[in-house]
Amino acid sequence: MRALLCAAVSMALVAGCTSLPQTSRTAVIHEVKFENSLAPADLTVHVGDEVRFVNHRTLPVLIDIPGLNADMMSCDRGFSGMMGGVRELTELDPSKSVSLCFGKPIVISYNARMRSADPGGMKIEPGTIRVVGPAQ
Repeated sequence: MRALLCAAVSMALVAGCTSLPQTSRTAVIHEVKFENSLAPADLTVHVGDEVRFVNHRTLPVLIDIPGLNADMMSCDRGFSGMMGGVRELTELDPSKSVSLCFGKPIVISYNARMRSADPGGMKIEPGTIRVVGPAQ
């Protein structure tokens, strides 16, 4: 029984390690802030840099990143689903943050859907993240 348990733990460790990203984090953090508007709307980062979305508003913000998938990312906090899948739409509560790191050069377009007192009750602002090669 003990051997079976050890084998199961070993298999879990091997399976868990195979999904680790090939690119490590650079320890550089870029903040995208949601206040009266999205700032900055256009951001350029290096592969492995962390993009942290921070909600300074009093209402939740929906971050919609169409086409987001695990192959693009080297880290994430707040974009993973229950079964390990990636969510394209994430709700960010007031005073909270979520983050992503990208593992390869790519251009990501996204929308921030912010509830507002404006007619229609929703302010939608587009954003772009350009991920360039690793810093030299």
